[in-house]
Amino acid sequence: MTSKKAFAVWILVIFAFLAGLSTLHAWTLWLTEGAGFVITIFSFPMGITIYFVATLTMAFFFIGAICYVVFRNDSSDLPLYELSKDFEEKLDVKNEEIKNSTDEALAKLGLREFQSKESLESLQKKLEKLDNKLKNSIESQEKSLETEQKKLIKIEHKLDKIQNAQTELPKLKEKLLAIEDVEKDLEDIKEIVGKINSVPKPYITSTHEIQTLEGKLLKQGTVRQLKLSGIEKIEDLILKSPVEIALTKTMTESEAKSLQSVIQLLMIPGVQHEDAVLLLKSGVNSKQELALQDTFSLGARLSKTAELYVKEGKIKENEKPTLEEITSWIKWAKAQ
Repeated sequence: MTSKKAFAVWILVIFAFLAGLSTLHAWTLWLTEGAGFVITIFSFPMGITIYFVATLTMAFFFIGAICYVVFRNDSSDLPLYELSKDFEEKLDVKNEEIKNSTDEALAKLGLREFQSKESLESLQKKLEKLDNKLKNSIESQEKSLETEQKKLIKIEHKLDKIQNAQTELPKLKEKLLAIEDVEKDLEDIKEIVGKINSVPKPYITSTHEIQTLEGKLLKQGTVRQLKLSGIEKIEDLILKSPVEIALTKTMTESEAKSLQSVIQLLMIPGVQHEDAVLLLKSGVNSKQELALQDTFSLGARLSKTAELYVKEGKIKENEKPTLEEITSWIKWAKAQ
């Protein structure tokens, strides 16, 4: 390597090193400050992205220049004879290539002249076909424009109708609101009527086993002893006299009467266990007595009893019977 080449490589390495440091500096700023950071170089503001790309490009440029200087063949290192000989050989090769390319160019020129004539003829034919297509397309476009104009006229008529309808919209909205209010009232009325006319399931039926009463009305031992005495279903417990039930030694005659009264009330649709207890405390001891009751007078008595039970914690506030429920009890007591 000559001294000039070494000096050039030394200078380029310095510039490549400085460009690499600048690229590293730009990358660090990008990571710490973000892509929107602006740096000032020689009183010239520059975005961090542009600064990074510029320094990276310069680093690659100087590295490429170093590779070029190091790996290129220096003709000054060859002997003068070999250089002149090589130059003559290359000159002969170039002359031969120029001659061959000239001959090929002349041959191609004649062929292209022939091809150009044929292409001109085919081009004229294509232009004629294209002209005919354009005429046909223009005619079809004119026809489609006529149909579109007719459609536009129809649309204008429809828009006029829509504008007229929009002026009537406020009145229609008022009518719709009134209809919606009426529909809501009808739905409320239907819901109330449905609740009154619907048949709720009774708490117990005559076909239920007496185990249904276990827990709230009868103890487990009492249920077992009644079964041993032949009383297995609610029907058996209702049809037997209080005296017969007392003979089983599971309860007294008065307790048997009270139990039968509760069972009768629980067989009425809608009456729950708490409701039956409230009815008994309010003086209603059977289904027949419930059928003879007046809704409001019974409701007043039940309300007082229920308030006492709520204070004592026996029932919750939301478990107090409503007038609608009392009406339903009386209705189904009469129907049975």
